[in-house]
Amino acid sequence: MSVLVIVQGTPNPQRAEQMKQYQDGAGPIVARHGGQLVARGTGVEGLAGHHKWTVGAVLRFPDLAAVHAWHNDPDYQKIIPLRTQGYQDLEITVFQE
Repeated sequence: MSVLVIVQGTPNPQRAEQMKQYQDGAGPIVARHGGQLVARGTGVEGLAGHHKWTVGAVLRFPDLAAVHAWHNDPDYQKIIPLRTQGYQDLEITVFQE
């Protein structure tokens, strides 16, 4: 069974360049570990919960080992500071399909 990674966040508008650098670097690393972008979009409204995320993405990986390999990849670890700078708030959750 595949695994979904749900990314929800609020980008920092003063850090658009860091976000672009992160996104440009993250895509190839996700693909390297068998991940694919399923959907990406802009937040419209919240139906439950206290967060009002402005962006979201869904990634699919073949299994949990691939998720860990992606997130622990040394190249990905190098760009995590860009991700941290680029978001005001961020949540990443993993679900088994």
